[in-house]
Amino acid sequence: MSIVPNSTNVNPRWWWAFVGAALVVVLDQYTKYLATAELLDGAVSVLPFLTFRYFCNTGAAFSILQGYTHFLTFVGVAFVVYFSWEIWRLRRIQDPPFLFVLALTLILAGAGGNLIDRAMHGCVVDFIHVHYYAIGFNFPIFNIADSAVCIGAASWILAAIVHRERPDSQVAKESDQSADS
Repeated sequence: MSIVPNSTNVNPRWWWAFVGAALVVVLDQYTKYLATAELLDGAVSVLPFLTFRYFCNTGAAFSILQGYTHFLTFVGVAFVVYFSWEIWRLRRIQDPPFLFVLALTLILAGAGGNLIDRAMHGCVVDFIHVHYYAIGFNFPIFNIADSAVCIGAASWILAAIVHRERPDSQVAKESDQSADS
């Protein structure tokens, strides 16, 4: 399936990706609001392997680039602009692959949610801590936006694999084989 823009047909559902991204951002910001309101006094153990704890992350994923808030804000703006542009381009793709739309939607939402945090708090509010101390497993603290970016990136890779363009020589060879049948 080709996802090349088509200038003659307009996809009437292209803007739903923005609606989906906005809903994920609202969920992300609401959970971060709750985390800020409820977890400043201490962590809350939910399950033996899940704890909610407030963490103000001035870095990126896995706390890399700590203290580079201005640079990460610039990167966040670039991501929001790029993925918004990619979603806007969907209006010219009649039936874009669902995984591709999902990927764009989730990455835009995650970048937008974390960008709002950097602008409002000077850091990203993280609060989900998955761990299993008995075996030494301690995953970095994250949030809904981080999850959206990771799931979106995985969806983008999967969409690229599933919907990859085949070389013209392979398409011609398969056409010849089916004609001979």
